Amino acid sequence: MKVYHFLSYLHHQYGGPTASVPIQCIGLANEGVDVSLVTYTESRPFGEKLISAGVRIRDFDRSQSRINQLFHLNLRSYLRNNDDCDIYHYHGVWLPCNHWVSAAARRQNKAYIVNPRGDLETYRINYNNWKKIKKNIIWHLYGKRDTQGASCVLTTSQQESDAVRKLGVTAPIAIIPNGIDLSCYSQEIVHSINDKKVVLFLSRVNPIKGLELLIDAWSQLPNDLLSNWELHIAGNSDPVEYVQKLLDKAKNLNLLDSIKFIGPITGEEKMKKYMESNLFVLPSYNENFGNVVAEALMCECPVITTKNTPWSCLIEDECGWWIDLNLDNLTNALTEGMRLTDKQRHELGRKGRQCIISRFSSEIVAKKTYMLYEWVLGRVAKPDFVQVLD
Repeated sequence: MKVYHFLSYLHHQYGGPTASVPIQCIGLANEGVDVSLVTYTESRPFGEKLISAGVRIRDFDRSQSRINQLFHLNLRSYLRNNDDCDIYHYHGVWLPCNHWVSAAARRQNKAYIVNPRGDLETYRINYNNWKKIKKNIIWHLYGKRDTQGASCVLTTSQQESDAVRKLGVTAPIAIIPNGIDLSCYSQEIVHSINDKKVVLFLSRVNPIKGLELLIDAWSQLPNDLLSNWELHIAGNSDPVEYVQKLLDKAKNLNLLDSIKFIGPITGEEKMKKYMESNLFVLPSYNENFGNVVAEALMCECPVITTKNTPWSCLIEDECGWWIDLNLDNLTNALTEGMRLTDKQRHELGRKGRQCIISRFSSEIVAKKTYMLYEWVLGRVAKPDFVQVLD
C-alpha cells in the first residue's frame, strides 16, 4: 500500500500537527505502508526518525515566486508526475494546497482522506471576524466540496466529528486520536525540587488558549499560594503582539512577580520543563486534540484542562481535572491542584502516564489508521471507529 501525506508546514511554531503528522507517518511505515510526506522546506521535528523509518520526504522551496506560492505550481507538477499511490491523505482544510491535492485525487480517481486538524471546529472558524469571512468564502469555493468528496474524514475526537457534521458534511468520519511516540520519553521520571513550585502553560500563545482567563484566575488565588508558586507561560506568540497584551494584563494585576513568560521551548528542553513543573494547565476554548496534554501526562505532570478539549480520560482515569471553562472553575481547579501534597501530585502523574500508554501509543493508533486505509480501499469490513450516515 502506497500513501502520500501532505502537510503545509513542519516548523514547530505551527503547533501540534508538526509533531503528530510525522508520528502518524512513522507508525504507518512501521506497519508496512509505503509512506511519503510532502511538505514545504522547514526545520523538521522527527526528521531523522522519519528517514530511519523509511518515510520519504519530498519538500518544496517556499522562496518561489508569488504566483508559484499562490497556485502551488510545484506541488501540482509533483501531483501530475507522481500518481502511483493508492491514497492521498492531507492535513488541514483552508490552504489552497489542500484543494489541489483533493482535485488531483478526483481527477485520478484516487481515494483521499481529509484530516482537518481542528480547522472545522466552530470556535476556530468564528473567533476572528476577518478570518471567519475568509474561511466562509473558502468553504463555499472549495472547502465543503473537497471535504464532502473525501473517502473519509479523519477526526481526532467525537467533539471534532460533531463539528464536521454541523457543517453539513455527510462523508464517512473516522475517529482516531493522535498517536504518541512513547520512545521520546524517559523511562524514569525524575521530578526536580525548586524554590517555588510551577504551574506550566506550554502551547501557542494565542487567544484561543484561554490565557487571559488564566491570568484572571491566577489573580484570584490566595496569597499563600501566590508566594510559593509561579505560573510559567511558554510558547510562540501568535499573533506576535499578543504576548505584550498578556504582559500588560499581568502588570496591571500586579502579578509579574509570579507570572513568567519564557518563550518557546522545544525538544529535550521541553521534556525537562514538563518534569520540572508541578501542574500543567491548558484552559483552551477549543482543541481538536491537544498534544501538549499527552506530553505533560507522559512526563507525569498532572493536567488541568477544559471540556472544550477531548480529554475526558482525565476524569475516567482519575489523573487530572476536566472542567467547564469559567473563572470560578479554573480558579478552584488551580487551588485544589496546588494544595495537594507532592506525593498526591506524583500519584496523579503516574496515573496520567499510564492513561497515555494504554490509550494513545503510536502503535495502537497506527494499526487503526492502517485498518482505515484498508476499509477505504474496499479490502475489509467497516471498522467500529468509522461513522457512516444511513
